[in-house]
Amino acid sequence: MFGSPKHKPIDVGRTSEAAEFLATELERLMALPLATPEDVADWYSESKKSKATLREKFPQFEFYDEVWHFFDDADVRARDSGYRDHQHRLMSDYITRLRNEPANA
Repeated sequence: MFGSPKHKPIDVGRTSEAAEFLATELERLMALPLATPEDVADWYSESKKSKATLREKFPQFEFYDEVWHFFDDADVRARDSGYRDHQHRLMSDYITRLRNEPANA
């Protein structure tokens, strides 16, 4: 699902603080509505703030590529509930890992 740790280190630079911030932001973003074009625009505005904070506060944190897809695909999730459900499952699984695996920074 998220790649093999045997081939590539995962979550490089993850601290407990970075993991909790990202987990909280992913949960917050997943809870935002995507029913209207305005919702989608608002979602992208909120995700832009999350990405900026991640870059500013946790520049060494290289999280899973799937998170970038989540940040970039709100318009697709708004149109395709199956894709939304798929991405939400991936993010929920990742949130669990962020909160339960030890930091590696």
